[in-house]
Amino acid sequence: MGRKKDESKKADPAKSARTNLHGGIVDEADAAVGELEYAKRMFSAPFDHGIAQPDRAVSTVKHGTRAHLEGGVSSSNQQFWWQGGGPATDVAVQNITIYPPTRGQKTQGDPFEPVKIGILIDMDLNQLLADWIDPTILAIEDALNEGVWRRSPIQLVIADARGLPRENYRKLIKGYEWLVEEGCVVVLGPMISDNSLLLQDTANRLGVPCIGWTGAHKFASEYCFTVANGDVATEGVMCAQWLHAQGHDKVGLFWEAGSSGRDYADYFRDAALGLGMTIIREVKLEPNPVGLKDDLESMRALGAEGLYYGGYGYATFHFADALKELNWDPPRVMGTAFMFYSNSNAWAEGLEGWHGVDQLGEDGANPNYNAMIDRFEKRFGRTTGNVVVALAYDTARAAIHGIANAAIPTPKDVKEGLERIRWMPATNGGPGCYVQFGPWDRKGYKGDFLTIRELRGGELRFDGYHRPQWPSNRNTER
Repeated sequence: MGRKKDESKKADPAKSARTNLHGGIVDEADAAVGELEYAKRMFSAPFDHGIAQPDRAVSTVKHGTRAHLEGGVSSSNQQFWWQGGGPATDVAVQNITIYPPTRGQKTQGDPFEPVKIGILIDMDLNQLLADWIDPTILAIEDALNEGVWRRSPIQLVIADARGLPRENYRKLIKGYEWLVEEGCVVVLGPMISDNSLLLQDTANRLGVPCIGWTGAHKFASEYCFTVANGDVATEGVMCAQWLHAQGHDKVGLFWEAGSSGRDYADYFRDAALGLGMTIIREVKLEPNPVGLKDDLESMRALGAEGLYYGGYGYATFHFADALKELNWDPPRVMGTAFMFYSNSNAWAEGLEGWHGVDQLGEDGANPNYNAMIDRFEKRFGRTTGNVVVALAYDTARAAIHGIANAAIPTPKDVKEGLERIRWMPATNGGPGCYVQFGPWDRKGYKGDFLTIRELRGGELRFDGYHRPQWPSNRNTER
């Protein structure tokens, strides 16, 4: 038989609650068995690196990638000024924190947590990674030195989440979602058209603005902005107008499979036909095309006076060998895939002889670009000048000004802060290029942000700004 329970020890509900020394209610039953708990911080307290300077912005790193921090860059990486300034295997430093100058002011002692800017790497950047991360650091430092933002440090959070067309689409979405979970108020990227269009619905649903580099004209919605590395539809029109202006009216058309390939082809075709040009043959290419030499030979036999290519740029790598085998050097032009010349030395060799849509203005003409390149060399101890440096700087400037324009640093407010950017100086394009957004205006670059250049004999030659005129202007008869 079990022992009879001692009823005398049963707790009296009326007496079970007692007050503690501070007047709070304590349950005696809980206290008796040591179950009293205290609330703890759910998240780590802000941390001050202790590096802030009174007269200048300062970052936690001297360089933004491993190769430059550890000395893994040799002179062979960069054969020409317009090629990327790092090795193909470089990786970015995580959580780079940039402190504004104190200007001699002392705080009350509690550090402020950095406002986070995400960087979404969605493609193989090869030599160009350092030329994205370092100009981003410089842009933030410049803005903080100018007093654009003083409230707290800024932190760069990197998501290397490469997606389409080489890798799985889910990687890109997960990378963006991770940056959102990390507390980023704005994301720089994606770059590739497929990934940008893929991400658009997710960005609008989660409500963290992204500033892409895509030229896809359909990438424009509430939370999707661009400081665009081109404009797919515009590039097609530009290339048709350029060929016509050079007197090449019988042309061959190549376009690459993908989300923007048909737009490249459609806008080129419409513009060419409107100018009275003849497209003698049209070829759809895969990124690694089969039978390219035969296609080119057929176009030559049909009397092609010039060639156009529109697409990502992966297929362009193969044209040089095919044209060399045919001993054919026709006038040829492509969209902004042309700027893959900076991605690797081998790619630059593959683009030999092409004209293409670029974004670097006439050499020495844009004072914002020239001064930024000088500051870049002083800050990082190296010289580089390709278009990605300018794109990265302008994109980061848009982000920090969007943060500064926001009432509070939350994604929705930063989105509205981006809409307030007016006539912001641009380092890309010609001297009249600038960045501006507005309610439902998501295309940042305005003015001469697209140019034409030629790559021949290792020289990247400026061909001109693209400023078409009405056909009626040529009619002098009244």
